Amino acid sequence: MKINIINLNKISMNNTINKSANINQFDPDFPIKADLHSILIGIMLGDGSLYRSSPTANVRFEMSFGQNYKDFALFAGNLFKEYMSNSVKALEIKGKNKIYINYRLKTKSLPIFVQYYEIFYKLDFLMNKKKKNKNLNKYKKIIPTNIGELMDPVVLAYLIMTDGNFDKGRNRVRIYTNSYSKKEVDNLAKAIKIKFNIYVGVLHDRKNQWILTIGAKNLDLLRDTVSKYFQNSMLYRIGL
Repeated sequence: MKINIINLNKISMNNTINKSANINQFDPDFPIKADLHSILIGIMLGDGSLYRSSPTANVRFEMSFGQNYKDFALFAGNLFKEYMSNSVKALEIKGKNKIYINYRLKTKSLPIFVQYYEIFYKLDFLMNKKKKNKNLNKYKKIIPTNIGELMDPVVLAYLIMTDGNFDKGRNRVRIYTNSYSKKEVDNLAKAIKIKFNIYVGVLHDRKNQWILTIGAKNLDLLRDTVSKYFQNSMLYRIGL
């Protein structure tokens, strides 16, 4: 497989963030911009990731976007540009039988992301038990135990934009939380229900994997809650 970096000379974005949203911050010594706090929480619940080279190192935020999500990738890159050395990169990936584009966002390693790493990652004891080299600790991404306190409309919007899907056949939104435990998924569903009075079903997908569903009866309420925080190209994920 061959990967080529494509130069993106022009960044276009459609910023639909509501700047008046009431968003809390974490550690005042290392504050992330207020309007990015809930955005980062939502993305991390979805496809975002945080990388830390050692337990004492700073942390960087990373995310990859498929070739159909250029607008959203550039939009996200614009949001986090103050924390990035380089803009979003377009990688031309040559597989065996096809060529496709992947967009990658990567920030600098900074102290401001450490606090997010600490709530989204925990030691995976089962994985570490299988390792011969005990010094190589494996961390697993989790849903924070205090997700009820962190949940707000921006968090939910970015979770759906990164991990959601609109099921036209059944007029519902599905959120692919497959990588989390059932207990974590249950807690996330409960947080959404308590915060917005939106009923969220927990559905067994396959093996020991669970997803969230928001049905037709709650669809209008969901759209009223999150649509104003959506980047325009992603509105289709709530059927708009």
